[in-house]
Amino acid sequence: GNHGNNGNNGATGQEGAKGEKGDKGDMGPRGERGHHGPKGEKGYPGIPPELQVAFMASMATHFSNQNSGIIFSSVETNVGNFFDVMTGRFGAPVNGVYFFTFNMMKHEDVEEVYVYLMHNGNTVFSLYSYESKGKADTSGNSAILKLAKGDEVWLRMGNGALHGDHQRFSTFAGFLLFETK
Repeated sequence: GNHGNNGNNGATGQEGAKGEKGDKGDMGPRGERGHHGPKGEKGYPGIPPELQVAFMASMATHFSNQNSGIIFSSVETNVGNFFDVMTGRFGAPVNGVYFFTFNMMKHEDVEEVYVYLMHNGNTVFSLYSYESKGKADTSGNSAILKLAKGDEVWLRMGNGALHGDHQRFSTFAGFLLFETK
């Protein structure tokens, strides 16, 4: 005989279990280049090599040449090479304001020591140290000087003697603070 009519559709079944994760797809095409970002603010100017000026010298041996320029046995720092190791003199490479500092220990064999910071032959400051023989004493001083290019700064021994050993109690240092026109 004839086939009967199709029956009505049944109710929707429950959702099946989630399948496994598929393989990673291929990389998509490269996007177009983005716009340039805003220009950054201007940075601070660097310090040009001719304005990088600093030195630090120390005394590893005793010094007792009276009324003469102090020579330092060791130079730890000499940026720009404007400190003359042989003469103990600093030569200003540019017009500017410079900072100098000197600390000393008197030698045990003397009672007193005088040392002077010199600028082109003129005394800028003095150091004095007094203590009875057999005892140490220290003294220090600093200066800020406006120098012209070519000016010289050095330390002059007055009388007495300075102590020097591997601990380097006596040191001379200086550096350029800023250039002046």
